[in-house]
Order: sequence, then C-alpha cells, then structure tokens
Amino acid sequence: MNQHFTPPGLLRRLASLCYEALLLGAVLLVAAALFTPLVVWSGNARWMSVLMQLFLALVMFGYFGYCWTRGGQTLAMKPWRLQLTLADGGALRWPHAAMRFVVALVLYLGVPALAYTAWQPLFDSRQHAMAVALLWDALPVLWALIDNDKQFLHDRLAGTRLRLLPPLARKH
Repeated sequence: MNQHFTPPGLLRRLASLCYEALLLGAVLLVAAALFTPLVVWSGNARWMSVLMQLFLALVMFGYFGYCWTRGGQTLAMKPWRLQLTLADGGALRWPHAAMRFVVALVLYLGVPALAYTAWQPLFDSRQHAMAVALLWDALPVLWALIDNDKQFLHDRLAGTRLRLLPPLARKH
C-alpha cells in the first residue's frame, strides 16, 4: 500500500497513552472483579494468582487485538486521531496484533523486570534499583526521537506504525 502518512507527535501519543491507561485500568478492574471469587473459592491463592495474571493479560490482548484489527484504533486513540497500521499501511490481523502486544509486553515489563533483578545487588536500596530499571521503560518511547519515521521501538520491531489521521470535517 505504501500510502503517505503523517507520524503523530510525541506529546499526542503520550496523551493517548495516558488516556489508554485510564481506560485499560477500568477494563482490568472489572475483569479482576469477575475473577476474584474464583481465587477466594479455590483456597489456593498462589496458583490462582498466577491464573489471574494470565487472565488479565488475555483480557488486555483481547481488548487491544479487537480494537487494532477492527479499524486500527482503541477507544483512547480515536479522540487523538491515531491509527495503527502495518508498516506498509495495511490493516492489522490477529497475528500482527499478537506480535505487537508481545513485543510491547517484553519491552515495557520484561526488560525492566530483568534489569531490576540484575541491578538490585548493585544498589543499597530496592528503590534505587527500581528507579534505574524503570528507565528502561523510557527506551521504547525515546526511540521515536531517533527513528526515521518517528515510531516507537515496539512498533518498529513489530512491523507496525502509528499514523495521524486528518481532522474530521465539521458539519454546519
């Protein structure tokens, strides 16, 4: 397809990300409320806690995957006029959505967790190790400052991109 696209500005993407965090928090709160009775009923809190985390990850993937494969926009992306496409401008399908979700999960959760584990013995306090590990969360975002297409690192690695949609025409 190779359509011309306008990459959205960093502040627009960060604002959308903050809005997304609020919406996703609400979705996860409802999902956790639905799962919690199973944790209480089972009596095995350790295994049920792991199952609950997997369930919440599945809920997140379901939300993002559904939105990304149905027009390329989550609820938070719509007011900011952001759309997720493949690098060539094509629509995402479930395998593409899964790839982007896993890459983002590894970059935003996996790498900082590994960094924390590795650096904790080097610091006097856990807070210092956590602060340094969380700096890794900035890497995928800051990547947009050096990327030729101004894309986040997880989009570059997953073969996707965010584009800015034109403003809607106002009706008089």
